[in-house]
Amino acid sequence: MAEEDYSTHQTAPPPSIEQLIERWWADHFPGSAVARDTQAWNIAHAAKERLKRLLKGSK
Repeated sequence: MAEEDYSTHQTAPPPSIEQLIERWWADHFPGSAVARDTQAWNIAHAAKERLKRLLKGSK
């Protein structure tokens, strides 16, 4: 039986900051109270996009 190699060089690269933020957003906001209020959703969405830009280093 062959041994499996679990070394780190064969793993997938870590997700980008943008991917992490999008995953967090998808896990927490759809179906929330924020999602049921258009103005709150728009503000939260704009803040999410701003966060991605800030973490990338652009304004």
